[in-house]
Amino acid sequence: MIADYVQLTTTTVLFIIIPLLYLIYYRKFHYFIFDQRTKVTKGKTSRGKCPPSFPNGWFWIINSCDLKPGHTKAISYCGRNLVLFRGTNGTPYVLDAFCAHMGAHLGFGGKVCHSTCIECPFHGWTFDGETGDCVLSGVENKIIRMADKYEYHDIENCTPVPNNDNTTNIYLKKVSEKEEIRLKRYICREINGSILVWYHSDEKLREHPLYEPFDLSNELKMNKMQPRGESINYINCHIQEIPENGADNRHFDFLHQSIIDIIFPFLKFHWTMISERATNPRLREIMVHPHPEVNAYKMRLLDTFINDSNRRFLNVLSLNCYIQIFSKHKIFIFNATGFQMGPSLVYLFLWSPYFQVTFFQTVTPLEKFNQRLMHRIFSTKPIPYWLSTLMLMGEVKQLFSDMNIWNNKIFGAKLSYNMKNDADKGLHSWRNWYTQFYEGCHEHESKSLLCRSLAYPPPQLFSLSSKLSICLTSLLPIDIRCSSVHSFE
Repeated sequence: MIADYVQLTTTTVLFIIIPLLYLIYYRKFHYFIFDQRTKVTKGKTSRGKCPPSFPNGWFWIINSCDLKPGHTKAISYCGRNLVLFRGTNGTPYVLDAFCAHMGAHLGFGGKVCHSTCIECPFHGWTFDGETGDCVLSGVENKIIRMADKYEYHDIENCTPVPNNDNTTNIYLKKVSEKEEIRLKRYICREINGSILVWYHSDEKLREHPLYEPFDLSNELKMNKMQPRGESINYINCHIQEIPENGADNRHFDFLHQSIIDIIFPFLKFHWTMISERATNPRLREIMVHPHPEVNAYKMRLLDTFINDSNRRFLNVLSLNCYIQIFSKHKIFIFNATGFQMGPSLVYLFLWSPYFQVTFFQTVTPLEKFNQRLMHRIFSTKPIPYWLSTLMLMGEVKQLFSDMNIWNNKIFGAKLSYNMKNDADKGLHSWRNWYTQFYEGCHEHESKSLLCRSLAYPPPQLFSLSSKLSICLTSLLPIDIRCSSVHSFE
């Protein structure tokens, strides 16, 4: 009788309780979000001489699922305050945040109207997201509003100018009559479940992006991948420090050897890497991998994503990861084919005999020396959700080693390179490639208008109470939380 009871209990656990628990876990927690709760402030660390803080390129602003039709968001990037809103037609638009009338912030109380427009909460002036024009509300053909423009003679000292009759003083002067009113419009793209905004210092190129972000939809569909999670970190450094890390071969063996020293001190990561510009005519030859399946995958990626229109703006990486046992035996874990696109976007395609994963990384400069770094992970369906979460948190653990350096270093403006060393030679080449994104840039560093609180906050998150969170929290000085399902279709 007792034996039958034990057998029944075991069967119940194996075939009913465990599947039920996994189903609950699957439905509620299969998209994992890590958000660094402690935001890094600018501090007083001297950075030395640096390139401009805001290079030309595409920057990630928000996840598509966090902007519903008819909703607005106050955002900041590249030292600017902007308003992002989704028209009732489903299209996202980005404009300068402050109304041209009296300076109200459209992201706080502004209302979406007329399908593509946003109405100022202060006096009802309406701006068209497609053009930035201020249009007369209630008019179907969107007639542009005309107005006279005034400004102070001397706003700092408030020095008056005598009127013609010498009886009154004038502090404001008319600078134009019946001028068309408009706000600056920013080009944005909604792709791969994200909204990206194009920034360029040249007004002519601000409306005409030089290259387009990768569309991953076909690649993810072909490999049956799905989004599994994302991490958001805030870093106190110059923007170039973060993407330059990917081309720095030697730092991997110094900062990223550790797996879990406390538990497995005899296990270490070993890395080898190649970095090369996409414009090199020998790129395919340089990127050849000895593993046939890795090589076939890598060559297909090169053919899929590199073309004549984006080649100049791409740097390609090939990173091999091994686990080293007792500093003697090496086991191949994966190869990552990486595409650094422009100053802020990175696409990493991992191929392994055991799994297949894609990472999307982007860094957004909120203001000078204040960066928001986002990683998103996509994995094949057979990978359990706890394992893809562990992969993402492993990446975050490695990132914290880098952040300890970035948050406290100066920018290396004067460099000591050993050009006989392949690693230094690669860094020299990478800096020459990256510097093109500063061409024509003039720093726009707001002193009083830019407020960190205007930056778009991360999505609403829910506490995750599980052994996994306890395990990971013991490894990282962070809060780990998990959201319900996000859609990236």
